[in-house]
Amino acid sequence: MGRAALLAFLVSAALPPSAAPGAEGLSPRFAVRAVKLGGALSEPETLEHVRWARARGFDALFVYAGEAGRWWDDSRKSPRLTRAFRRLAREAGRTRTRLLVSANPPADSRGKFVFADPAGLERLLRFAELLHGAGVSDFVLSFDDQPRTLGNLRDVLRYGEGAAPAHLDLAARLSARLPTGMRLWLCASAYADVHLGDGTGPYSRAFLAGLPALPSSVGIVWTGPDVVSPTITREDLRRTRARLGGRPLLLYDNFPQNESRWRDGLGVVLGPLRGRAADLAAEAEIYLACPMLELGASRLALSTTADWLRDPDAYVPEASWASAIASLAGPDPAAREALRAQAEEWGQAPGEPGYPAGEAVAPAQAARGFHDPVIRARWQRVVDTYPARIDALVTAADPEFSWDLRDVLRRTLAVARAWLAVDDGNQAAVEALWREAHGTTRRALLGFLREAGVR
Repeated sequence: MGRAALLAFLVSAALPPSAAPGAEGLSPRFAVRAVKLGGALSEPETLEHVRWARARGFDALFVYAGEAGRWWDDSRKSPRLTRAFRRLAREAGRTRTRLLVSANPPADSRGKFVFADPAGLERLLRFAELLHGAGVSDFVLSFDDQPRTLGNLRDVLRYGEGAAPAHLDLAARLSARLPTGMRLWLCASAYADVHLGDGTGPYSRAFLAGLPALPSSVGIVWTGPDVVSPTITREDLRRTRARLGGRPLLLYDNFPQNESRWRDGLGVVLGPLRGRAADLAAEAEIYLACPMLELGASRLALSTTADWLRDPDAYVPEASWASAIASLAGPDPAAREALRAQAEEWGQAPGEPGYPAGEAVAPAQAARGFHDPVIRARWQRVVDTYPARIDALVTAADPEFSWDLRDVLRRTLAVARAWLAVDDGNQAAVEALWREAHGTTRRALLGFLREAGVR
């Protein structure tokens, strides 16, 4: 039976995940099952995401510093927390939801942070104290995707040109002065096995050499073998921990993140969590799931992650997937069939061709292959099938999921129609599509038309 046929059968049967095995031989469970906040606290959909995730069994939230407050301010104001975050923290305390807040000095300061300047550390510490007072138990010092060389002269004179010694030194100084009971996690510029490589690179060599000087209590944030890891095994994490001195790990699993920074992507991840060993919790303390910007549309994939976290031994990806589709679509056969078809189309696993993430869903990438009959047929199929799917999904049982998914389908449909119009040289049709577009659809069209060279 092919994957499409198997999925159709499971959805029609609405099979739940397999029953849990006996008490003996069960894999360990993660002590903390976290999910990213994923949006601004001023947005109702973000708060709805928090409620939904908690109901699905996620017991912790990962929050970027910019959503919690401000610790770096060019006007030299004291660090502060926002009212919205304080409300979130009070609710987290009431529901026993753990909070992890991540500060990224180079990014948060727009490149103005100076490691050799004690004032930067003092600002971080004051911010950490405010967070701790609000009930935050974990502070993440992050340098992900930041330069691996230093640009400030004072920093270069103190640490050399490589950034790793400065990153480690700030982590050590911060760890020594954090409020009692607050844990520090370090996300270095090397946060995946692929970054460390054989350990001889300029950053990785200095990072591994200096890591033993950090207190053993400082944990490491890690994404697995790759930034987006198709598979993660216990042996992968065991080897990583050995290289990192046996430190605690926070497994930052970049799934179902689709890297759509402007919410204009032509596709979202609708597949189940795959390739995760049942016993990863033996090597990692915290698991972090990373939704897409389309928080509502993330619910299909995150539902399967929640199933895996709840019972990794019993988890069967296809069965969990089918159960999530049935739940989100509801009883309407048309909505269920539309979602099943779309999930099959956008349900590839990380590492597979067509996985709907990164450049694969960027509107600019759609401006390729004009006059190619194979590519034209693909866009024509979108024009032929998406309108009916959009209409059918109106009745889906989960309104937030339905709205987000239909929004993605509408902008993909608009780009498909624009592609065909450009390919035919029909400027009037392009202009009509532009006049009708709004919101994320107009943003996606703009990215496509600019790349296609259309005025």
